Amino acid sequence: MPFPFRPFRFLAVAMLLTLPAQYAHSQGAFAPGEKLDFVLKWNGIAAGDSTMSVGNMTSSEGIPLFRIVSTARSRSLIDLFYPVRNRYESRFDPAVGLPRKYLAHMREGGKKEDRALLFDQERHIVTRIVNKDDRTESRVYKILPSTQDTLSSLYVMRNETLRVGDRVGFRVFESRKNYELIVEVLGKEEIKVAAGRFQTLKIHPIIKYGGIFRRKGELF
Repeated sequence: MPFPFRPFRFLAVAMLLTLPAQYAHSQGAFAPGEKLDFVLKWNGIAAGDSTMSVGNMTSSEGIPLFRIVSTARSRSLIDLFYPVRNRYESRFDPAVGLPRKYLAHMREGGKKEDRALLFDQERHIVTRIVNKDDRTESRVYKILPSTQDTLSSLYVMRNETLRVGDRVGFRVFESRKNYELIVEVLGKEEIKVAAGRFQTLKIHPIIKYGGIFRRKGELF
C-alpha cells in the first residue's frame, strides 16, 4: 500500500531550506546548542514532529567534531498505521567543513534499517555499512574531494552567502551514489507562519546524477 510518507526520510532537505533568509547569510551559521523544532503536515493533518539540532562536541581519533542530529516521529492517527521513528546523525569536522561519519537509524511502517557511512576524506573513499533484515553488508566506494553527507550538506549550505540569481553546487554521497546537489536562488519572498513573518529565499534544489538533472520543486 503506497503512502506519501517518504518525506520523513528526506525531510532534512525541506526543513533546512525553509529557514529564514538571515540564517543563510552568515559565516559560522550554526554551532552546538542550536535546536529547531518542526511539525510535519500531510493534507493539513499534523502527521509528525521533527527536530534538528547541533549537539555538544565529540571527538574521533583526536579530531573535534560537531554532532548534527535530525529526528522524525509520526504522531496521532498516522502513528497507528504507519509509525515512524527515524534518527540521523552527521559527525562533522568544522576545521575542514566535511563529515567524518554519518549514521541513520530508520524505523518506518514496521521496517527496520541502520546505515553508517565512514568517510576517509584524505583518501577520498567512504565505507558504507548497512544492517537490514538481520543482515549486515559493507562496501567501500570512491568519492570526490569535499563530499558531504545529506545532512551535513544542508548545514554547509547555510554558511554560503546566497543571493538572487546564484547557482551553488555541493557534492553528496547517498545510497551508494555520488550526487551533486545544486541550489538555484530564484528570489526573495516574505512568508507568514505560526511563529510570525519571515523574509525567505525561494530556491530550486536540483539533484544531478550521471548527467541527469532532477528538479525537486520550489522551497522557501
